[in-house]
Amino acid sequence: MTGKQTSSEDKLAPYRGDLASAERKAGHFVDYRASLPPMALGMFAVLFSFFLPHSGHVLGYDVLFYTPRAEQFDTTMPERIYTWLALLGGVLLVIGTIVSRSWIVAWFNWAFSGVGWWYSACAIWMCQTRPVTSAGAGPSYGLILGCFGMTIVFGTMTFTLFRRTPLQIALARARREEAHRDEESRMAQQRLRTGLVVERTSTDELVDDRRARARERRRKHREENSEN
Repeated sequence: MTGKQTSSEDKLAPYRGDLASAERKAGHFVDYRASLPPMALGMFAVLFSFFLPHSGHVLGYDVLFYTPRAEQFDTTMPERIYTWLALLGGVLLVIGTIVSRSWIVAWFNWAFSGVGWWYSACAIWMCQTRPVTSAGAGPSYGLILGCFGMTIVFGTMTFTLFRRTPLQIALARARREEAHRDEESRMAQQRLRTGLVVERTSTDELVDDRRARARERRRKHREENSEN
């Protein structure tokens, strides 16, 4: 236990000067190390889906670029929107998140992958509900694989963005400990927790003056009544 505490102290030593600023900076970068394998798996699944059958004889990249083949087999607009969102949120922004580690890029990745995941389900539904007169076919395994990949990317980005990193947790704990050691900060925390107006009489004592103020109000009220 002591060894872990010493290791944690060593990691926080460079930030001791300004823990609040260090905590803000830590929130601007994405720690995706634990999420990298599923993130890469989802990205490659989406990427490979562009070279596999999307619907019948239409490949994924046919839908992406709306080639004559895609037009011939009645590719719908939701299918085309899905392929562009899959390229952005499932491939390009994933690479951008990994390279930059920026939380802004990661949030864009999360948003595009989430909308792209919804459109992937919509594209499957559109393929399944084509009219009997349509030349198009139902969803093929390339589209299914792309939907699976978008689900992984969206779920991984959600996990990555909405959890606190070990460094953020350690910095927050260090800030609480530092505030508890500092007398002024401790008094401010006491006021926030209890709503008391506290007065420092020593470095270790806090005085609750609510009763004294209540007695003073009653005394003034009695004096006003006696004058009347």
